[in-house]
Amino acid sequence: MGEAVLKDCSPVDFRHSKSRSLFEYWQSLPRQDLVPFRHSFLPEQVPSLLSTMLLYELVSPDFIKIRLLGSLIADRFGAYRTGTNYLDFVEQSRRKNAAGALWALARHPCGMRVFLKQELWSGRNALLETVGLPLLNDTPGGNPLVIFQSNEVFQDHEGEFVEKRQINEVPPEGNSLLDRPGQPGSKTQIRYIHLNRREYFDLGAGVTDFVDR
Repeated sequence: MGEAVLKDCSPVDFRHSKSRSLFEYWQSLPRQDLVPFRHSFLPEQVPSLLSTMLLYELVSPDFIKIRLLGSLIADRFGAYRTGTNYLDFVEQSRRKNAAGALWALARHPCGMRVFLKQELWSGRNALLETVGLPLLNDTPGGNPLVIFQSNEVFQDHEGEFVEKRQINEVPPEGNSLLDRPGQPGSKTQIRYIHLNRREYFDLGAGVTDFVDR
């Protein structure tokens, strides 16, 4: 997809064009120091990103509130679950780390790119590139905010993540998981979210030293 270059920092090789578009829009916003205010971030200005956009409010280590949920992501979650806890969709053993990674981004402003595996009720594993960027809450004493763009990617024959399948490639048939008859939810809805790889990138103040454990 090409590289998005941050001033005085290393380039970021985004694998989906919408990840790059979110970063470029975020970078264009007026800001105080490194991070733009929430009021300057107007999703309607980037309509092509709306359906795969998320906004999280970091309420506590145990509660990551979903404030905004794009329509395509809502379909995966099974409903417009704004106001609910994102951590409820993360596998139990990883919830502490998932919350810690988001709080690390807010405490030390930097960007985050994650490759996730979404385990669907059909048994299929969907791979996503998810890019997160911090926003300053306009409300005095308000909780930190993180805006995300999350889009499906595929692995090519060399194992690299790419935006589109290669021509004539056969779609995966559920990978290692089996259908679960009798379970709730449609086949394209999320059962759990698993981490494939996480990395932080510099926005001008270095990156957090948070490490997944």
